[in-house]
Amino acid sequence: MTDPMSRDDARAVLGVTGKNGDTAPLLRTLREHGAGLSFMIGLSVLAIVDTFQTQAFTVLAPEVSAGLGMELGTISGIVGAQGIAAGLAPFAVAALLRRHPHRVRLALGTGFAWSITTLFTGMVGGPVSLAALMLVNGATTGTVAVLHPPLLMDAYPPAARMRIMSLYSASSPLAGILAPLFIAGLVSWLGMDWRAVFVSLGAVSVVACVCALRLREPVLGRWDVAELRARAGISPARDGTPGFLATVGRVMRIPSIRRMAIGFTAIGALAVPYGVVISIMLAGEWGLSAGQRGMFTSAAAGVSIVALALFGGKAEAAYRAGPARFMALSGGALALAALAFSLSALLPNLWLVLALLALGQALLAVIGPCLFIGGLSVVRPEDRAHAMAALGLILAVGGLVGAGLLSLATAFLDVRGAMLLLLLPAIAGSLFVATLHKTLMGDLDALIDHAIGEHECSTDTEGRKPSTSPGTTD
Repeated sequence: MTDPMSRDDARAVLGVTGKNGDTAPLLRTLREHGAGLSFMIGLSVLAIVDTFQTQAFTVLAPEVSAGLGMELGTISGIVGAQGIAAGLAPFAVAALLRRHPHRVRLALGTGFAWSITTLFTGMVGGPVSLAALMLVNGATTGTVAVLHPPLLMDAYPPAARMRIMSLYSASSPLAGILAPLFIAGLVSWLGMDWRAVFVSLGAVSVVACVCALRLREPVLGRWDVAELRARAGISPARDGTPGFLATVGRVMRIPSIRRMAIGFTAIGALAVPYGVVISIMLAGEWGLSAGQRGMFTSAAAGVSIVALALFGGKAEAAYRAGPARFMALSGGALALAALAFSLSALLPNLWLVLALLALGQALLAVIGPCLFIGGLSVVRPEDRAHAMAALGLILAVGGLVGAGLLSLATAFLDVRGAMLLLLLPAIAGSLFVATLHKTLMGDLDALIDHAIGEHECSTDTEGRKPSTSPGTTD
């Protein structure tokens, strides 16, 4: 009979060893665990081409409007409908995965779907066909946030997850640089009209999806729940399949997820109005042209990519040392991002303003992987898609809160005052994120008890009894 695992050994399987020290190089860590970068790169390529239609539509909206004889108001309405489809799709996908858990197939299928809709956007004849394609594109691109992070959790061991998630997250700012440049090159250098641009982007996206066909489905919970059960000598559990609402309820009963929801609300309240306020301030206060603002946006995205590459190792070491240090690091990054944005509204020098704005955006970029790792690590593997769908909705609600605050602020204050007002929800959110350490370890222990049972896990080296969080019970 297999001896019970100690609580410390079980936590170490989940990546929390309680030890400080340097992090081993990423490639060495992956080699030791028989993993590689190809899976992450494949998902990153899909995430980049996922943005093609939206980016092209944003850049070429005037040409599309003129070519189809549509008012800009109609174009805006179609974009709004696309956003609604993107917001609702994650819940449908999460519900589908409960019955048909083929995540890679679904990721590839939706990739081909948005590639084909991008291609056929260049062939539309009127508003109805355009709206239909945009709705399909919104619904398929909305699946990325639900499918990709849980797949990365199952494909990579805890010792590399933070760095892998940071590198994957760099695909968003990288897409913000590459897609507009690619579109500009097709228009300026090759003289393409808007229809040819959409067809070209769709063709490139199809090729990317074909290259991603080699991706294989990772074992659900391979490096956490399945690993715990294997080490404890326990056969894989045959859990029931609760309904969609019951699963979402189970996720939201986890104390750490509830606290994290506050953090995501704060991020949404800060990030969503950011682009609008910054553009208005740079144009109105500093007189920057559209081209100059575009150059700044690309430069800031480059800074975010560098920050993600550098921050991953430090965050991984902090997570290994324990939740208190990890969540303090995450909450501090959110507070510093808000402070950087606020100081940019007060300083009289343009270059200092631009530096602070780029710093704030970079800090905001690194918080996402931290919260994804912190949140998904305490959720059952089969429930992670539901957690991502719920957190995505909460992020969107935070954006509405931020938009409301922005409207209220601009009614009584100038743009600089509005930026200072946005500091308040961000500071509140950073405090909630920093206090996640109070619940994260208990929720990790609850996941351990779900995987191998309380009777299979002995007291730890300090004699503490296993702790159980009510949030992960059925």
